Amino acid sequence: MQKQPRITEQTRANLREAFLELYAKRPLEKLSVREITDRAGYNRATFYLYYHDVYELLKEAEDDLLKSIEQLVNERLLKGERLEFSQHMGLILQMTQDSRKSTRAFLGPHGDPTFTRRFKEIIAPLVDRFVMPAGRFGPRESAVVREFYLSGLVAVISAWIVDEDPMPIDQFILLILRTVL
Repeated sequence: MQKQPRITEQTRANLREAFLELYAKRPLEKLSVREITDRAGYNRATFYLYYHDVYELLKEAEDDLLKSIEQLVNERLLKGERLEFSQHMGLILQMTQDSRKSTRAFLGPHGDPTFTRRFKEIIAPLVDRFVMPAGRFGPRESAVVREFYLSGLVAVISAWIVDEDPMPIDQFILLILRTVL
């Protein structure tokens, strides 16, 4: 029996959304396939048509978001587009806001540290290009300062995205630029 692509995508999206709602509230180890399928309105067998387990669903959801952010950074930054740091961050923040449910779950208290590490690796070229003082530090010091900025950016993005009424992106970026960078 051939699955219909539109129905397949909708089913996957519904399962993912149910998963993200639960994952934002509880650690992955405390989630069950039954909870996810009950919330999405499917039976357990449907889940297993698409995913081996909740870990596979998590990986797919994380990969999709990170791939989108990486593509944005690569297209804008690495192709030499003449945007300022605030514009690059604005694009990334807009994407995280558009994917708010995912971002809240991944950067929230139950999020996978591997996601955070991968997210830092993707935004590192922005920090390297716009924030790191050129030639001011040796390699060892540069690594520490770079991690300081990356961790700080991820922390403020996490705090911003979990806020029920987050400040507008331009105001958020201005706050960061004025106080930290």
